[in-house]
Amino acid sequence: MRVIPFVCGLAVAAGCGGDPQRFADAGLDGPGALDAAADAPEVDAAEVDAAGADAAPIDAGTTFPDPAPGIDTPGEHGGVGCPDSNETNFALSIGAASTHTFSGTVAGAVGDGTFWVRGPNGETVAGTVETDGDGDYQKTLPIFCGANLVKLVWNNGTCPLVLVYEVERATCVTADITATIQWDDLGLDWELHLVKPGGRINDPATDCTWTTCISSSPDWGVPGDPSDDPHKDIDNTGNYGPENIWLAGPETGRYTVLVEHWGGGQPSSGFVTLNVGGQVHTVAITGLVSRHVWTAATIDWPAGTVTTSQATFDCTASWSSGCTAVLP
Repeated sequence: MRVIPFVCGLAVAAGCGGDPQRFADAGLDGPGALDAAADAPEVDAAEVDAAGADAAPIDAGTTFPDPAPGIDTPGEHGGVGCPDSNETNFALSIGAASTHTFSGTVAGAVGDGTFWVRGPNGETVAGTVETDGDGDYQKTLPIFCGANLVKLVWNNGTCPLVLVYEVERATCVTADITATIQWDDLGLDWELHLVKPGGRINDPATDCTWTTCISSSPDWGVPGDPSDDPHKDIDNTGNYGPENIWLAGPETGRYTVLVEHWGGGQPSSGFVTLNVGGQVHTVAITGLVSRHVWTAATIDWPAGTVTTSQATFDCTASWSSGCTAVLP
């Protein structure tokens, strides 16, 4: 099993604070400068398609199926010979928060785990739960408005462990556009951008990203109305991700989802999951080079039309704490 340390950037929304070096590179001081356990029934391994892999699934053009279909009762599901966990609370109410950090220890698993989140309107997002050599994990996940079903799955080659949670997020509005990125262990900091119609990457007024959307939001849509402003609620400065941006009440026009390979890692593979107007879209890319920008998709609103892309741009010559080229 590969030992992967927890990266503080996974939990910016939980107060972890982001990557000091990246903020320093941008001439900023830090984020503040950016204005009861259920019984465990036996589970047949054949019922669960989640094998605790070392890499997140990145099949382009598909959505992620439920990794444990039919296992929906909150609690720990496993059996003799399966991995085990120390989790005890499977019914969560998180108020207005748009993310939740799942953490604990699993014993007897091989490799990393997988996660799967389903929102009340069919929204889904899935990926990897990095798990270290002691079985410890800590993963911040996006939570959709309303009642969510969350599954965390580990395997040992014989049978799976499935943790099922009911997570209620109240005092919220349903997002019309949600963009989530994840990547492999070769990429050092992919950066997610949602650019509004007529905008450009890393422009403070028109791009929702790490410099503009974590502790505050640019004023989009109706001036002075925060209900239609974008939010970046998960930022990640290491491997795997996720990063997450959501927007309710988009104005009419074409939005662009861009991804920078921000750090100095090797060419890296990963994917974007888009939940747009009740539809789920996934697009993957292989070998995204450092300081290259991937135009992952455009979203035409209010039609909700998503057009995915593999187009990349070499921004090496126009890089200063991010791509300064006029994109898209």
